Amino acid sequence: MISLTRRTLLRGAAASIALPWLDVMANASSLLASGGPANGGISGGGLARGAAEPVRRIAFMYIPNGVIAEHWLPADRSADFLSPASLRPLESVRDEIVVINGLNRTYLAGEPHSQAGSCWMTSSRPDAATDGVAAINTTLDQIIARETGRATPFPSLELSCNSFVDNMEPRMFDAISWYGPDHDAKSINDPVRLFERLFGKTDNVNRSVLDTVMEDARDLRAQLGVADRRKLDEYMESVRAIESRLDKQAGSRHRNANVVSPLPDEPPVNRGDYIRLMGDLMVLALRTDQTRVASLMVGPERWETPQLYDSVFDKPVNHHQMTHDDAYDEQVALIDRFHVEQFTYLVKKMRETPDGDASLLDNTLFVLGSGISDGNSHSYRELPMVIAGRGAGRFRTGRRIDCAKGTPLANLWLTLGQEMGVAISSFADSDGPLAEFAG
Repeated sequence: MISLTRRTLLRGAAASIALPWLDVMANASSLLASGGPANGGISGGGLARGAAEPVRRIAFMYIPNGVIAEHWLPADRSADFLSPASLRPLESVRDEIVVINGLNRTYLAGEPHSQAGSCWMTSSRPDAATDGVAAINTTLDQIIARETGRATPFPSLELSCNSFVDNMEPRMFDAISWYGPDHDAKSINDPVRLFERLFGKTDNVNRSVLDTVMEDARDLRAQLGVADRRKLDEYMESVRAIESRLDKQAGSRHRNANVVSPLPDEPPVNRGDYIRLMGDLMVLALRTDQTRVASLMVGPERWETPQLYDSVFDKPVNHHQMTHDDAYDEQVALIDRFHVEQFTYLVKKMRETPDGDASLLDNTLFVLGSGISDGNSHSYRELPMVIAGRGAGRFRTGRRIDCAKGTPLANLWLTLGQEMGVAISSFADSDGPLAEFAG
């Protein structure tokens, strides 16, 4: 029997890719736990099998400009927790989620959108103007990454679906992850560059990344059990599917020998295609333990370029401007529902992805939310928040939590940070962990 660790790579002449979790990796995990040697490659041996501690992960998905509360919050708090129209796409994953209502942040005088995304996960008290504008400081994801990042190639991964080309705003409108004051974590918004960062690239457009590692993959496959062969095949197929989507996206890409493949001129035009593609890459990165902390920003705050929301409108629309006109509330609510649909797609993807004896979703906390609740009034009260996943069995899902009036959002961040192994007793203006969620 072979022994593999999570750090094992499939290697080729021009690229290497990480492996997904395979059952055989539990052997190496057990050996490491008992103080035995580690091996980062394929090796012989007959190691005793044992249960490995699940790897916990956390991911954040940010939606800009708030939501229409009328379609997000239940009018009757005794009603089913998915009764609001914007949340109904979650019906197919209702047993996997928690909807949290009543979390709040403090708004400082100034431009409200500049404090929405940039301060969503901040570790500073909301009245601390650490960056000259608002409380921009080290964000929760980066605090967690400092604890978990030593075990992965990328301590954290910051992704963005910002394909806007005009009306450029200051960076506090376009960053939700910060290493510290005045130091944002630069996000990747090009799916091809993200793919190459995660899986490498080849010099010849006739060969995919998978083609270059196929010989190593065949050697490995021959040594695996039936279940692990299936997992390896499914993983390789998922990488191939993304490569195919990127190929179709790059319309100018010609498959001629000895031609260097150019990057696509721009990301997918349709918002759904763009968000799902970036989300699929995020799931692959989590699946292969390239990182355990990731964020996906659906769009920046206050940008004005019209965007095409496929299957919602027949032409591009300006999300931010629509939020400032009550006449468009119904249309904005359709965009809110659209964002929830993309989140649901990724929740299902995680649920279908094996991870040890469970699924990737079982071992992940996947957070959907916005740093502002109402784009028109610029309210920071009743922030929209949905969490999918059980955090390796630590949380009870399939419910709604209605927090007590005045509950700080920081209480949730404190809870999630502690559950991800960070030794903190407070976070920003928290007054304690969110007991309802942890219970």
